[in-house]
Amino acid sequence: MRILVLPAALLLVFLLAACGSTGEGGDVELTLDEWSVVTDVDTLPEGPIKFDIKNAGEREHELLIVRSDIPGAELPTKDNGSFDDDAGGVDVKHDIDGIEGGDVTSRSYLLDPGNYVLLCNIVEDIDGAETSHYAQGMWTEFTITPDE
Repeated sequence: MRILVLPAALLLVFLLAACGSTGEGGDVELTLDEWSVVTDVDTLPEGPIKFDIKNAGEREHELLIVRSDIPGAELPTKDNGSFDDDAGGVDVKHDIDGIEGGDVTSRSYLLDPGNYVLLCNIVEDIDGAETSHYAQGMWTEFTITPDE
């Protein structure tokens, strides 16, 4: 009986290691500014994704990582022009709040393969008008491909 236990245990360890593979992933340099979100790459394979985020602007920004097959320019919006994160067809995976002008920060996430929109969804009063950062063009599309 002991002879069968050792090979079975080794097989289990091998299978668990294979299932735990997270893929290659990669790094994204992301710059927030008035009124843009710019990345140095727009596609990476699945796996650990490290976002190196710099707010090159003067205003506070945030970064939402939204999984959706809806193009960035066509995401559902609220009456004030901000992205409607409660709408169907969108899934906010991560939200990094309070990135002040000049700040640099990093976050790492495991993201499933698919289409994403990276955006700032702050709404603020600018010269007496309610201004949506998303509506001003603060978004970009990003894709995670299956690791092969």
